[in-house]
Amino acid sequence: MEKKSFFKERTKSEITDLRVRDVFASRGLVDGISALSPQEALAVKVPVTPLNFFKNVADGAEASRKCYKHGDEIILSQPRTQGEAYMCREIPLAIRARDFSRLTTMREEDIDYVAYSFRPVQGRDTEKRRVPFVWLLEGARIFAYAENMASGIKVEPYADSVRARREGSDVVVAVPSRTKRKSRYKMKLEHVATEGVTERRAVAWSLRSQFNSENSIAHSTYNIRYTFDQGAEGSDVFTFYPHDIAGYYATINHYLKQHNPTPLEMSPIALPSRMMADFYMKLCNNVLIYDGFLTSKDKMRKLHIDEKSILIARAIGKYGHDATMFADGARDGKLKDYNWTVRN
Repeated sequence: MEKKSFFKERTKSEITDLRVRDVFASRGLVDGISALSPQEALAVKVPVTPLNFFKNVADGAEASRKCYKHGDEIILSQPRTQGEAYMCREIPLAIRARDFSRLTTMREEDIDYVAYSFRPVQGRDTEKRRVPFVWLLEGARIFAYAENMASGIKVEPYADSVRARREGSDVVVAVPSRTKRKSRYKMKLEHVATEGVTERRAVAWSLRSQFNSENSIAHSTYNIRYTFDQGAEGSDVFTFYPHDIAGYYATINHYLKQHNPTPLEMSPIALPSRMMADFYMKLCNNVLIYDGFLTSKDKMRKLHIDEKSILIARAIGKYGHDATMFADGARDGKLKDYNWTVRN
C-alpha cells in the first residue's frame, strides 16, 4: 500500500545518503536530534527500547512491540470519582503539565515512558485510556493533511442537551486515510465534553472512540511489521490511535468555530507544539538506529514507534511541557499550519 505524498518519509537509504554522525550515548541525544539540519542525520548506536524487553524475543521488532504495549506510562493525577471531578478546578491541560513536569527532574537516559494514561470517573466504564506519545504527532499530521489537502474532517455532533450535560456528546467524524485510493475512516467519538457546565469536568475523562464495523482500521505500525487492532492491548485498556486523535482535533476546531471552547478546555488529548512537530519529523526522516538482530551489513534501521514515543518523552523532559505539549497560538500559529514536509 502506497502512502500519499504528504505522508512519505525518507527511506533508510535516503537517510544514509545524508551527512551521518554516529552517536554512542543516550545522554544528549535529544539535543543532538533537535540540532540536526535537513541534510544531517544521526546513526544511534545505543538502544532506546529498554533492555528488559529484549528477553526471550526473536528480533528487535518483537522487543519494540512488547515495549509499545507494556512500557512505562505516566498515570495522570486526575480526579478519581465523579464527585472529585466536580470539585476539581484544574482542566486536563493543567494536570498534564504538572505530571509531565516530573520528566524534567529525571536524567534523559532514564526516561522510558511510551504513553500517558487516564481513567473514566463516572458510570460503569472503568477501561483505562492510553495515549502513546507518537500518535499525538501522527494525529496532528493527519489533521493538517485533512485541513490543507482534503477539505477537512467532517464533524457531525449527535447529542440532546440533557444527555450531553451528564455523559457528553457523540460526534461522528470522517478522517482521511494516509494510503492512496483508500476511503475515509468513519468513527464515533464518545463522551465528548461540549457543554460548559460542571458535569464536563467528569465527562472529559470518559472520551473514547468506536469505529464503524464496516470501515474499521487495522493500525499498521510502520516499520515494526505487525498490526494492532483498535483498543486491543487488553480488555481493560483503550488505546488512542492517530485517526482518533485527528478526529478529536477536528472536533475541537469545529466547536471553536462556534465560539465553544469546551472541547479544547476539557481535552484529555495533548496538542503538540510546532517545535515538537519539527522534532518528530526529524525522528522520521533524519535518524537511524542500530539493531543487532538485523542481517544487513550495517544493522541500521529506522526508528520503531516505541522508540519514537520514548524519544518524544525525553524531549518533554529536556524542554518542558509548555515548549513541547502545549500548542500556543501566539507562538506556534495554528495546528494545521505546522510544517510536515521532508526538508531538503
